[in-house]
Amino acid sequence: GVAGIVVAFVLVQATNAATTAVLILYVSEGLGLPVLWAGLALSLAAGLEIPALVWLGRLAGRFSLLTLMLIGCACGIGYFVGMAFVRDVWTLLALQVLNAAFVAALSGIGMALFQQIIAGPGFATGLFGNTRRVGNILTGPLIAIAGTPWGYPGVFVACAALAALGGATIGVVGRRAARRVRQSESVG
Repeated sequence: GVAGIVVAFVLVQATNAATTAVLILYVSEGLGLPVLWAGLALSLAAGLEIPALVWLGRLAGRFSLLTLMLIGCACGIGYFVGMAFVRDVWTLLALQVLNAAFVAALSGIGMALFQQIIAGPGFATGLFGNTRRVGNILTGPLIAIAGTPWGYPGVFVACAALAALGGATIGVVGRRAARRVRQSESVG
């Protein structure tokens, strides 16, 4: 389970890093909009992440971390697919709500879920931090998709596919871990 959850989070971390890095070029070159709108979109997403983190923290008392993480991945997939088809400023800005929810789930719920699945909080936290760094390494090939006939929308479509794969893996590993915890509690 440890290798599976690490690979899954590397994939979703890569999608976040790649789309953040390519957004300015996508807005200015792909959509033909002033760079100002990319800055506003990134600022809006960053500003919305804080209330999203608080909201997710409150929801963690009612729903499992796994459920919240999977919802976060679904928000990321929705954001990436939406960005592949965005054509105007207002849709670009509206999609940042999904982006903020995805990033908040990834950074807040993700670490807590990691600690729930992997024994040893220091080990789990260290591995989680490294998923971001390794994910950043994978951004190069993702961003390179912009130079293909698929262009910038292709980067977002590839990220949607990786987020789906990562989310599915998180779901499988998370369910197995929850099952193991239930079995150990029933034995003890």
